[in-house]
Amino acid sequence: MTQLLKCEFMKIRRRYIFITALVVTGAMLAWIYPNSHSEDYLRIAWMGYLYELPLVNSIFMPLLSIIVSSRLCDIEHKEGMLRQLSVSTERGKIYDAKLIFGLAIMLCCIFISWLATIGFGYYAGFGGKPPIKLYLLYLLFTTAVTFSVYIFQHIMSLCFKNQAVTFFSGAIGTFFGVFSMFLPQLPRLRKSLIWGYYSALDFVGLFGWTKDTRYKFAHFDVMEIDMGAFFVLIFATVVMYFIGREFFKRKEF
Repeated sequence: MTQLLKCEFMKIRRRYIFITALVVTGAMLAWIYPNSHSEDYLRIAWMGYLYELPLVNSIFMPLLSIIVSSRLCDIEHKEGMLRQLSVSTERGKIYDAKLIFGLAIMLCCIFISWLATIGFGYYAGFGGKPPIKLYLLYLLFTTAVTFSVYIFQHIMSLCFKNQAVTFFSGAIGTFFGVFSMFLPQLPRLRKSLIWGYYSALDFVGLFGWTKDTRYKFAHFDVMEIDMGAFFVLIFATVVMYFIGREFFKRKEF
């Protein structure tokens, strides 16, 4: 496995995949961080960002997953390289090596955005101290959902030569995931697709906001955390991993 991971690194050295991932992450951060905040919002901004980030993640993290998985796998579809690799290496190990490499890139981007959010909070003068335990919980949930989405995209990118299939399947899933965030009265819709779990695992609610007073009398509270949804997501991710691995091992190239 170590040798396969080293080979993955050698193959992508001049494909700028990690740099591309950082550019997408930078675009996400630029979307999140405005030039200024009102004093009323700064007072509650630490919790406010925990409320707003899941929506941003539901847009950018699937996009990042599509780009990284497609860029990592499309090279294997050229000139029958997958068939050649399958002769000398077990297909399951190829599947795992490329997945681990892609997840490592995703984890780096998630952690960079997480650290940047906390750093920006100090820089912008958010009131009080950051609720580190809640931010760690947010990091856990974001990582779990993003890994699940990435595994799906990895399966699509590795098993289908036409990367347009990967793009459109990911784009459709992302659309329904974002759409479900605006229908809180339909929690089953959020939990029916892995992209909806960015919203299903959101645990901060906004109260007291009005169009006239905005954040003057507003506050954020921690809502009931749906750990059941979290474990369902983990189970679905594991099942999806094994199904995709078995499909890849049996597929003819």
